Amino acid sequence: MTSFVTLIVTAAPEINSDGIVAWGVRNVIPIILLVVGIGIIASSRKGQMSQNALTVTNVMLGCVIIAGAALFYGFAGDIAGFVFQKQ
Repeated sequence: MTSFVTLIVTAAPEINSDGIVAWGVRNVIPIILLVVGIGIIASSRKGQMSQNALTVTNVMLGCVIIAGAALFYGFAGDIAGFVFQKQ
């Protein structure tokens, strides 16, 4: 069974997702931030400043979490090598 799985894994095509990720960063993320910003401005016109502050805080925390995940994704090999370094 393991040789069958190994055969499938070795026969799988390599997918280069760099172009897809770059397109998403360039096009999708600014549109999402635009929609969030318009929503915050629209609700601030109604006088709901405390809810707007909470929304902005949540958006900023979400961005920090996404940046942290991207950092760990980009440097996962280096981090694992540092943590599990043999002496």
